[in-house]
Amino acid sequence: MRRKIAVGIVVYNSGENLLERLKIAVSAGYSVYIFDNSPSSDSVKKFAKQYEGLNYYTCGKNVGLGYGISTVCAQAEIDGFQSLVFFDQDTGFSKETLDFIEEFYLRRVNLSSDYSAFIFNAKNFTSVDLNENGLKDIDLAINSGSLYFLENLKKQHWHDCSYFVDGVDYKFCLDSARLNMKIGECSYTPGFDHVTEQEDSVYALFGKKYQLRPYPWRRILDTSISSIRLIASSVFSGKWKISKKLVRLFSIYLISQIYVRVVNFWRLKNNV
Repeated sequence: MRRKIAVGIVVYNSGENLLERLKIAVSAGYSVYIFDNSPSSDSVKKFAKQYEGLNYYTCGKNVGLGYGISTVCAQAEIDGFQSLVFFDQDTGFSKETLDFIEEFYLRRVNLSSDYSAFIFNAKNFTSVDLNENGLKDIDLAINSGSLYFLENLKKQHWHDCSYFVDGVDYKFCLDSARLNMKIGECSYTPGFDHVTEQEDSVYALFGKKYQLRPYPWRRILDTSISSIRLIASSVFSGKWKISKKLVRLFSIYLISQIYVRVVNFWRLKNNV
C-alpha cells in the first residue's frame, strides 16, 4: 500500500547516520525525495541507486536550501503526493516518527485547506497551549519537521530560491501569512531528535544553559542580510506581528554570536 506522505531531505556533505535513516524510511514504504547540494561526495548518490523509493536530484553544485526544498516538494507533487515531511540531514527520526506524522495528518486532513504546514518536533507543550486539534498555531517555524501541504505550497510558488540557506523557513512562514494560511505545531512527536547531531556546545547565561555555536563570519553576514530582507518584507506586507518577532530573533542571534566569541576568548585565555 502506498504511503500517504512523502519524505524530503536536502543534503550537503552528509554523514552515515543519514543513510541509516534513509534506509528506515524506504524500508517502511515511504517515498523519499533527496536533493544533493554536494554531488562530488557521492555517498548519497550511490546509496540512492541501491533502493527503490529513493528519488535523487542534483544540479551538480550547491544551489542552496530554497532551491533544494522547492525541488523535492515539486517533484513529490508531480508524483501525486498531497503532502511531504521535510527533515534536515542532521535531524533524527525513526519509523515511529514517520508513522506518527502520517497518522496525525490523516486524522486532520480536512485542515489542509486552512493550513500550509504542520510542524512536528519534541518540545512537549502543555495541553493549555494546544487547540482542539492538538496543535499550537504559530507564526514562525523552522524547516526541519515541517509537513508541507503541497497544493497550498504551490500557491506560494514553492519556497523562495533567492534565500540560499538562512531565511528560507521564515520566508515560507511570511508567504503563508500573506495568503492567510495558518501553520500548526505538534510538539509531542515520538523519536524526533533535532539536538543530538547538532554541533552546538553548552553555554551558561543568567543561570540557564543554552545550546549555541559560533558561526563563521560569512554565515553571519548571510543571516544578517536575510533577516533584514525578511523584516523589510514583513513591514511592507503589513505583518507587524511577524516583523516584531523577526526583529527579536535577529537581535538574539547577534547577541548570542557576540556572547559565544567572548566566552570562547575568555576560556582560551584562561585555559578553561
